[in-house]
Amino acid sequence: MSRSLIALSLFGVLTLSGCSSLAPALHASADAPAGQEAGEALKLARVLRDNGRLAGAFEVYQRMDQRQQLKGAYLVEYASVAAAVRPAREAYALFDRARREIGPDMPGLTATERQALCGGLGRAALALGNAARAEADLRCALAVQGDRSQRAQLLNMLGVAQAQQGQHAASRESFNQALELDPGYSAATNNLALSWLADGQRSKAIGLLNTARNGADVTLQLNLALAYVLDGHDDTARRILEERLAPDYAARVLERFQATRQRIEGGAPIDSELLAASQQPLQLASQD
Repeated sequence: MSRSLIALSLFGVLTLSGCSSLAPALHASADAPAGQEAGEALKLARVLRDNGRLAGAFEVYQRMDQRQQLKGAYLVEYASVAAAVRPAREAYALFDRARREIGPDMPGLTATERQALCGGLGRAALALGNAARAEADLRCALAVQGDRSQRAQLLNMLGVAQAQQGQHAASRESFNQALELDPGYSAATNNLALSWLADGQRSKAIGLLNTARNGADVTLQLNLALAYVLDGHDDTARRILEERLAPDYAARVLERFQATRQRIEGGAPIDSELLAASQQPLQLASQD
């Protein structure tokens, strides 16, 4: 299993979580911010959050926290917004603080709040490269019966954590479970295909990516073209690239993929080559 799978999948993991995952449904509790000023600040933070103005929401939550107005599940709410706009290390620290303040058994949290806390910890730990910690937290989140789309995201992240620990068969099973819940989930499709590709099973990668190639995610098409190049079908790869890219730009991408194949044929490990490719993202917005 290649580390490129990990690098590419993190892109999907950290960008395919919508605002719904930022908003655990809170129940009335003794931890609710007290006082009119705190209540108004909380309303403002939530309005900003729910309208996608996450940086502004973070600033309001941060001020509330500095005034010691956030406790319990409300601290989880703050950490969930922070995870969208702040570095993973900062987000993890907030989630971990919430866990320590609430207690290891998470007393008083609803199932949704528990999933938000465990899932946030798992996502941040994964971004920080702590796969074992991420797996434990993601299993905590998956113990809660959430909606299908959210469970698919959690399973995809679990697959990445398992891949980082060398649990190859288990990671593919997690990606497959994610796709059973959400067949159109491109992050899980990409991760499963890259797993097969890194293991040298190119026909499985090609079959999977061909099935999903007509979706909106251009990464699926790029990976399909790469799989065809590695399999020696450059003309097919060129046609696939030209479906989404200008011919001149498609030619440059193809040359890059061919150079990757040449290095692999020369003895370079495929996992290292795929990792290098993932660390040099294609600038698809500028094809001139």
